Amino acid sequence: MGKKSTRIATVFFLIYIALLVWIILFKLQFSIADLDTVRSVNLVPFHYDKEIGAAFHLKEVIENLLIFVPLGIYLQILLPKSKFHIKLIIIIGICLLMETVQYILAIGRSDITDLIMNTTGGLLGLAIYCIVTRLLKDRKKADKLFLFLAVVVSIFIIGLLAFLLLLN
Repeated sequence: MGKKSTRIATVFFLIYIALLVWIILFKLQFSIADLDTVRSVNLVPFHYDKEIGAAFHLKEVIENLLIFVPLGIYLQILLPKSKFHIKLIIIIGICLLMETVQYILAIGRSDITDLIMNTTGGLLGLAIYCIVTRLLKDRKKADKLFLFLAVVVSIFIIGLLAFLLLLN
């Protein structure tokens, strides 16, 4: 990948990380005062309070998986020569950092299920990138495709956020 493409990928990766922090840590809130001040830890995988329905938990599990898929794709683009275990450590590290910061700042529930699903999402992103690269038989084409998708999705999300900010 050329220097220009690497710079573009880096910019969109940083935008993704900023959005990830806002979604995971700040729960899409525009004001810190609106955040839930909860500090709890759940170390039992896929264990939930009975008060909230199973459909909610399934939706949350799927969302946690999907939101981290781009992380794996970006790592494949930005660190093409890094070994799998390095990318896995980065994915786990970012996921663990998010859960730890939630606990430290008392702005959410730290949950082993989130850690498992977020990590799985990152791994799924690594796999999707590899599959697309094999189907296209060209890493440069795969990089261009994913960068195009990153631009389109980022513009959509930033537009949506700007709209929400105007409404708020």
